[in-house]
Amino acid sequence: MCIQVVERYAVCRCLYHRHSIDPCAAYGSRSHGITERVVFVGYKCPTHSSAQRPAPQQQVRSSLARSPKPPNTLNYFSYRG
Repeated sequence: MCIQVVERYAVCRCLYHRHSIDPCAAYGSRSHGITERVVFVGYKCPTHSSAQRPAPQQQVRSSLARSPKPPNTLNYFSYRG
């Protein structure tokens, strides 16, 4: 089976380099396939590494979330001085 090595950036999966096909004995015969082997290189391509990152979204407090406990007012009203 013929093999073609393809190098891609690890995060964005953009093409870095496509190598030539390494032919086998059955190269050129009918219904003979080429297996593509992917090797990840680097982190991000120059196009994606210079792209601006989106601003972080603010957390919206859910109405179902528990509210913090109210302060303990029992000691304030029961104080006798």
